[in-house]
Amino acid sequence: MVIPEDWKIARRGAVCSSCDALLQPGRESVSAIYADGESFARRDFCDACFQSADRRGVPFSWWSAVVPEPEKKKAVFDLGVAKEFLQRLLREDDRARDSLRYLLTLMLMRKRGVVLVGQNQSAPDANGVSSEVMVIRVPPDDETVFEVRVAELDEAETERLRDELGKLFQL
Repeated sequence: MVIPEDWKIARRGAVCSSCDALLQPGRESVSAIYADGESFARRDFCDACFQSADRRGVPFSWWSAVVPEPEKKKAVFDLGVAKEFLQRLLREDDRARDSLRYLLTLMLMRKRGVVLVGQNQSAPDANGVSSEVMVIRVPPDDETVFEVRVAELDEAETERLRDELGKLFQL
């Protein structure tokens, strides 16, 4: 038998090679390596099937391990959708959505989806009140700049907005 330089051994399967039962997380399973011509093949067994010599055959090597809990998939933040949503919020300039616009801008700044150009005071509104604003641009448009009012957010408001954004972007 010629031994290859690189051994390619498959990952643990999801089911027992003998009885097709699902290998349960938290329970012990047995993995075995079998000579298969000039290479090796892996087969995985539930503990009961491996105990039966008729079912397991004659492995070249074997080991047992506890089947790990499956990893929870993290939600993926779709940068393109979030940028498009922010641009629509910026174009409509609804004061009632200042907090949402501000938090989404901060999230996109962390992901490098928007670029902070500067910070300054806005022109006074109809009541003579000016506020602090962030001046941003949304790549790939390097020419258009937007002003985002800096919102004073308490913890409850931040959580409410995070939940709202989480529902919108399935986070």
